[in-house]
Amino acid sequence: MNQVKFTSQLSFREFLKASFYTSYRRPAMIVLTVLGAFMLIMAPVFYKGYGNMQGRIFYAQLFLGIYFLLFLPALIYFKCRNAFRTKNRFTERIVWTVDFEWIAMKGESFETKMTWDKIYQVVETKEVFLVYQTKLQANIISKREMSQEQVQGLRKVVKGILALRHKLRVD
Repeated sequence: MNQVKFTSQLSFREFLKASFYTSYRRPAMIVLTVLGAFMLIMAPVFYKGYGNMQGRIFYAQLFLGIYFLLFLPALIYFKCRNAFRTKNRFTERIVWTVDFEWIAMKGESFETKMTWDKIYQVVETKEVFLVYQTKLQANIISKREMSQEQVQGLRKVVKGILALRHKLRVD
């Protein structure tokens, strides 16, 4: 039986990048970002006067553009910082055990074992694996402390589970 065992501890930077990744993969966030950029680009046009609307909607466009492009990312950052500081489970060293039947996590204060049919999908980025239990909730596995053999072993297990959706890198 192919079993992969590794240890990881999440850093704030990895947690923040994973949070931005999951937030900005949603279509609504992409639309809001494009809309915010469009509003900021068009704000000077309306300020100078486009037809008879001179200056009337300039401030609304400016405010919404800044809100979508600056405030939403800042909100994500501060929520992540607060969650990372207050929830000790994010900073615990976790021992992961993965095979073709189940995935297990053992931290200092918890232990979880799930079969793969309870996993929604697995996504790999440059720095982490995201193991989604639902469309919105993911466990984050840091690749920083994993050897290349462990990364390849985890990829092999994930690819070997036929019913599991995955987006893995091809390093």
